[in-house]
Amino acid sequence: MKGIIYIMTTAVSGLIKIGQTGTLNYLERMRNLEANGYYNVSGLKRFFAIELEDYTDKENLLKEIFNKHRVGDSELFALDYDLVRQLLLSFDGKVIYPNDVDKEKEFDEVSKAREQGARFSFYKKGIKNGDEIAFIADKEITAKVVGEREVEYDEQTWKLSPLTYKIYEQKRELNPSGAYQGAAYWQYNGKRLRDLPDIIK
Repeated sequence: MKGIIYIMTTAVSGLIKIGQTGTLNYLERMRNLEANGYYNVSGLKRFFAIELEDYTDKENLLKEIFNKHRVGDSELFALDYDLVRQLLLSFDGKVIYPNDVDKEKEFDEVSKAREQGARFSFYKKGIKNGDEIAFIADKEITAKVVGEREVEYDEQTWKLSPLTYKIYEQKRELNPSGAYQGAAYWQYNGKRLRDLPDIIK
């Protein structure tokens, strides 16, 4: 039997909701969660959804795999959403959200972005805590470096990829794709982060 497994981001950085619903109930479920929140967490936004056979079994498998990251008995997980999306993209199914996604291309992009994101380090680039970086598409948007891979933006701590996704969500007309390699979208002293050489090996 077919149904949908979805990922939603929340107002809490690094906290996502993984859930499942019938194909016909999907849009209503999304509207309800986005309007009302879940488990005392607000700001839920749809991030990814895929229609699969045996979706209940596959959702149970996800919950088993990521059990250590689960918040109580809820459907909230302290996880990198790209990791979950990558796993869902490996299943045989049809991507429902975002629309018009090429599954194989998306899987490759997510893999590449996660690999490069894991390697990126502000400190290796000679950027220190307290230094400011700017969003390439809008120089007025800045964030302050607060860790090797973390920045502070809007009084929250973020990794670059989730923050880039959030900003493009707010600026829908600029949204180029669903995969974001954060270091490609931010600059320091006028240079794109990913193009800066490593000073410390």
